[in-house]
Formats: sequence, C-alpha cells, structure tokens
Amino acid sequence: MSYEKLFTPFKIGKMEVKNRLVMSPMGTNSALANGRKTDNEIDYFIERAKGGVGMIIMGCQPLNEKIAQGSMEGYMDSFTVLPSLTSVCDGVHKYGAKIVCQLTPGTGRNAFPDTLGNPPMSASEIPSAFDPNLMCHALTKEEISKMMDDFKFAAGVAMDAGYDAIEIHAHAGYLIDQFLSPVWNKRTDEYGGSPENNTRFAKDIYHAIREVVGKDVPILFRISLDHRFNGGRDLEYSMKILKELEKEGIDAFDIDAGCYETLDYILLTLVVIGAVNWGLIGFLRFDLVRVLFGDMTILSRIIYAAVGIGGLYAISY
Repeated sequence: MSYEKLFTPFKIGKMEVKNRLVMSPMGTNSALANGRKTDNEIDYFIERAKGGVGMIIMGCQPLNEKIAQGSMEGYMDSFTVLPSLTSVCDGVHKYGAKIVCQLTPGTGRNAFPDTLGNPPMSASEIPSAFDPNLMCHALTKEEISKMMDDFKFAAGVAMDAGYDAIEIHAHAGYLIDQFLSPVWNKRTDEYGGSPENNTRFAKDIYHAIREVVGKDVPILFRISLDHRFNGGRDLEYSMKILKELEKEGIDAFDIDAGCYETLDYILLTLVVIGAVNWGLIGFLRFDLVRVLFGDMTILSRIIYAAVGIGGLYAISY
C-alpha cells in the first residue's frame, strides 16, 4: 500500500500546508519564568520542521502568568515574549513548515488553589479535581469579558510573532471543556443548559480571536470527542458541540479523547485534524484506535483511507 496522499498539500482555509503530517501540541515545560521561550525550546521546534513535518502545533500557552500557575510553557500577556516567539516562527518557516499558536485560559477545576489560597475557577461551583472538598469559583460574566480581552491581546502577540494560525485549547477537561460539558457546566444563564449555550464561552473566544487576526487566518479547535468515563461527554453530545462550532466559523477541529479522569487516553492517542465528514468520526471512534494502536499496519490503512476519501485533512502524532 502506498502513502503518497500523506505527502500531498492540503489547506485549512487559505493556509496551505505542504504535507499531511502534523506535530501534535505537547507541553515541554521549558520556558523561562518570565514567559519567554528558551533557546533549547526554539531549537527543538526548528529541528522538527527540519525533519519535514508539514505543520507544528505548539503546546498550549496560557493567557497570563496567573493562569499558568507555575507551568513553564510561557504566557502571552506581554510584548516581551515577542523576540523568542519570532525566533521560533522564523526558524520553522525556513524549512517550509507552518506553525500554530495554541492558546489556553487555563486548566480550570484541574488547577490547585493559588498562592493566596483562592480556589480554582471553573464554569460552575463544582468540586476541584484534586480536592473534592474544595469548591471551584464559577466565573462571572465580568470575568469572562475580561478573559476575552486577554485572548485578543494574546492573539495580537501571536500575529506579531509570525504564527500562521491559532488553535483554541478545549481539550482534556480544561476550562473551556468544562463549559462545553454538562458534567461540569451547571450554569443556568446563557452559558449553560444546552449545546448552544454550553458552546457560548468557546464561541466568545473564537470571535475575540477572529476580531484580531482577521478573516484569513485559520482558527483551529482542539477537543476531546469522548471523555471515556461515566458521566463525561460522549461522542453523541460532542457531535452537537462540533456542529455548533462549525456553524460559528471554526476552520478545523483537532480531535482527541480523554480528560484528567482518564489520563491514559490523553497520553496514548492518535490525533486527526479537520474532520469534515461527520459520519467518518463514528468510524474512527477512539476505542477502536486504541485497540489497533499496536498494529501500525492496520491503523495506518484506516487513517490513510480516511485521508484519501476526504474525511480528514491530516494525521498528527
């Protein structure tokens, strides 16, 4: 079986990628305390571009230092991070690859209390992940509005640095995922109670970013289609979420499985980019992918067939 299709170009919106191999976003925990990228991390991504990958999605970068909570992934609340981010983008572009900036408003209920003892924030007043006796702070509408301003600033920094696209991190049960999921979203206002309302926070983020980057820069959305635990969001409900976001204008979906309750799915899953054939997602259920993961011949045939018939843009590893 030949795999020429994987080495052909594809487009997300107006952005053309030279092949269908994408480097998945992953944390390196290697930025400096001031939020800037280190030379080692810059070189790390440039080497991946040199290896021939078509597109690199960098690990999630928190909006600000407070949200980062000590995570060394860098943050996007200051122009001082521009020189290092520009070095990453320029270095990756030198080898013909595209690079995507992934933004996050934080881990929500998966976080610890801050240094002042304030509880984690979430969509609702629900138990925190690491201490069920500690109730999360439900974001107010004013706080949500302020967060949209932070997304606008971060998107502007990303554009100034030279990124080709933006990805919204809504995976793994993080804050955006908590708004998307009835298991965590207990709100009774316009941000909860239905697929339309549960996606409102994500839609607000999309529009905040779109206002800054313009109509031609692709905005991707990373999401778990199946949390893989009882009560978590399943494939059927996730399809409603994706269709809501597709109508809003999301250019491509970066889909995965799992959350903090099922970390094994986060740590060992194949990712597919841009599922535009909705029926195909059911075919590529992630329990099937996990069963076949040990047999790369079978798995590669399934993925290649999916790409070949136009159901997927690319595969990410």
